Amino acid sequence: MKKTTAIPTILIALASLFAIQVNAQDSTTFQDFLAQFPTASLPYNFSTEELQSQLQTRTAAKAKRLGWEYYQFLPELERSAQFSSMPVYPEPVAKFETENNIAVLYNIARGLSRGTKTYSITIFDKEGNYIGTHFVAGVNPNTITVATIAENLNATVKEYKVNWASDFRTKGTQDNQVIGLELTESQMLDLVAPGNPDQIEWTNTNTVQDTTADLAKMK
Repeated sequence: MKKTTAIPTILIALASLFAIQVNAQDSTTFQDFLAQFPTASLPYNFSTEELQSQLQTRTAAKAKRLGWEYYQFLPELERSAQFSSMPVYPEPVAKFETENNIAVLYNIARGLSRGTKTYSITIFDKEGNYIGTHFVAGVNPNTITVATIAENLNATVKEYKVNWASDFRTKGTQDNQVIGLELTESQMLDLVAPGNPDQIEWTNTNTVQDTTADLAKMK
């Protein structure tokens, strides 16, 4: 008798929890979402030194993660997740405001990898209407991508090949070090143009191009 009554009780509890979560999401405002991001000024710069340090130290510090109820304001998260079976845990980095736009910058953290970062920026108009999302910077054992985001929300993006003292695939980071970075691509991007974070379509090696090319995840 106890077993048969326990199952409906559990189902009722789960249904109540789901209803609470739905209500919480429905009551979350755009201003609540923006409050999760620290305010920063433009221009905003990612440096090679900063990202290389993240790659080599692989800090264990736990970053703040964006609550699930705020995912609704980042529609590209779901599409980005289609490119990997690993769940995403977006980490707020900064928010910017210009005369016509509001932008939020975040790391799309995947799994438990501490040495890999993928920074994307999502642009809204002043009413909170979604415009687009672009990959702007990141680091993995093979590539470092840096960016400077200007006051007009254009970004100069540069990609570097990471050269290790020993083959990273066999040696890893232990007793290994980065001995140099080799510039492979560079271009100018209009972040206010509609786009997605799936692929950077480099148009010309080592030259800054005026383009609105789409952006993509780092491999």
